[in-house]
Amino acid sequence: MTAGMTYAPEWRDHLDPLTGRQVRQLTDSPAEDYHLYFYNPSITPDVKYLIFFSERTGLSNLFRLDLQSGLIVQLTDARPVRAEYWPFTEAIQGVGACLAAMGNHGQEVFYFEGTDLFAVEIESLKRRQLLSLPSDRRPSMLQANAGGETLVFATWDEDLFMERSQRAYAGEKFPDERFFQETTSTIMRVEAGTGQTEEVFCKEKFWINHVHVNPQNRDLILFCHEYSELPDRMWLLDVANRQCEPIPGQGIDEWYQHEFWSGDGRRICFHGGLLGDNTQGFCGWCSPDGANYYKAYHATSGRAYAHYNLHADPDGQTMVTDGEARPGCISKVHLRDGSQMFEVLCRHDSYTFGDDQRCHPHPSFTPDGRQVIFTSNRTGSSNVYLTDWN
Repeated sequence: MTAGMTYAPEWRDHLDPLTGRQVRQLTDSPAEDYHLYFYNPSITPDVKYLIFFSERTGLSNLFRLDLQSGLIVQLTDARPVRAEYWPFTEAIQGVGACLAAMGNHGQEVFYFEGTDLFAVEIESLKRRQLLSLPSDRRPSMLQANAGGETLVFATWDEDLFMERSQRAYAGEKFPDERFFQETTSTIMRVEAGTGQTEEVFCKEKFWINHVHVNPQNRDLILFCHEYSELPDRMWLLDVANRQCEPIPGQGIDEWYQHEFWSGDGRRICFHGGLLGDNTQGFCGWCSPDGANYYKAYHATSGRAYAHYNLHADPDGQTMVTDGEARPGCISKVHLRDGSQMFEVLCRHDSYTFGDDQRCHPHPSFTPDGRQVIFTSNRTGSSNVYLTDWN
C-alpha cells in the first residue's frame, strides 16, 4: 500500500445508549486506528481533514479523512522500522506510534520513521526530510507552537530503551520503574520551515517526556519528569535565560499527569490526585512560575484513570475528560467553586489502566470547539469517533 491510496468512507452513526446523543464512528478498520495525542490537534485548522494513525497496511502509517465526504487517503508509505512508543505501546513498525504532530500552519504533518524526521503536505502528499538523529538516540513525541513554525521533542538513550523493551515484550516483569531514570534525556527544537535543529537542553539520569513549547513563546518549554518518585512532575525550561527548574507547588502527597499549555500560553493545565486516597481527584492549572494555582476537586469511589483537555470557551472554565468520576465516558467537566461537575456526552467503553496507548480515548477538540474527537476499541480494535460538544 502506497501513499495516495484511497479508501471509501467507513463512517457510521449511532445514538449513544446512555445520553441519546449522536456519535459518528469515523473509521472502521480491523487494525488499530487512532487520532494524534490529545494535546496535538488532529483536525486541520480549516476543519477539512482528520489526521490519524492506522495500521491497516500492516505497518503504522498516517492518513487523512475528509470530514465532508468521509474519503480516506494514505499520507505516508513508511519503511518497516521500529515504531513502538515503549513502554506505552506494543511492538510496532512503520511511522513512530503516537509521535506525530501537525505544523507549518496546519499544512504538514511531522513524523518519525526510526530516527528520521519527515514532513508530509496534507493536500499534495509531497514529503521532505528535516533531519536524522544519531542512531544512539530515540525520539519521543513531537509538539508544535500555535502557528506550527517551531517543533519540540525529547530524545532518550536508544540502547537502554531497546534492551529493556525487548525484555519486556518477551514477558519479563521488572521489580520497579527506576531504570527509566538511567537515561540521558535531551530536548530538541526544530524550525518547521527550514529543518534547522538545536539541542536546547540535556540532563543525565533523568527521563524527560511530554515536551511542549509555549504556543506564543518558543523559548518557554514545558516538560515532565516521567515516572518520577519526587513531587517534581512539571518543569519549565527558559531557553533565552538558560534557566530550567521544576515548577513549584506540587504537594509531597500529590501526583500530577498530562500537563499542557492553555491556548494563550498563560496557564499550565494538569490533573492529578492524592497518593494516599484513590477516591479523590483534581484538575486545574497554574501560572508558569507556580505562584498561582487553581484546582477543582471531585471525590468518587471507583474513579477511573483519565485524561483532561481544556475547552476554548470564553471563561476558560470547562474541560473534557475520558474517565475519573464517570468511567468509560466522555464527559464535559464544569469547574465551579473548586469542584468538578460531570456532564456525560457519550460512552467510549475503551481501555483500562495499563492498556496500550493506541486505544486511549484522549479526547480533543475540533478547531472551532464544536466537536470532540476520541478513540475507542469498543469494537475490538481502535477506531476514531466524533460527537458534538453542545
